[in-house]
Amino acid sequence: MATPPRKTLPVGYSRPVAWTFLAVGIFNLIGGLLILARGSGPIINLLLGVLFIVLGSLYFSRRYFTYTTHTRTVEVIAPIGTRRTFQAAGGDSFAVEGKKIVLVRADGGRKKLPVNRFLANAAEWDAVAAAIAQAPERA
Repeated sequence: MATPPRKTLPVGYSRPVAWTFLAVGIFNLIGGLLILARGSGPIINLLLGVLFIVLGSLYFSRRYFTYTTHTRTVEVIAPIGTRRTFQAAGGDSFAVEGKKIVLVRADGGRKKLPVNRFLANAAEWDAVAAAIAQAPERA
């Protein structure tokens, strides 16, 4: 069996999702500033505005996850926080089911990975789905 080429496929966040987060953030920031200027009510909108703007900016600049073909590894990169790695070792394999990636264990168990097509860049998701479909099974 031939070894797959060494390739890492990065998948970024969907641009419409990033723009939506920025728009909601700007809307909340303006609302929060107006509430603050009037001196009435809580400033939760101001805080939510900042949070959504930061997340929207991170969605533009960071990767959602990467798939490495030769090691059959998916590394999920949270916008704020830790990275989680999932590897299809031994008889395990990855499968794309609907809009999710699933780790299928050798014993038949299944684990849904914390990634979905909605948040991913569509072209990059399709490239990863094609690479997962081409991945050889390992014993």
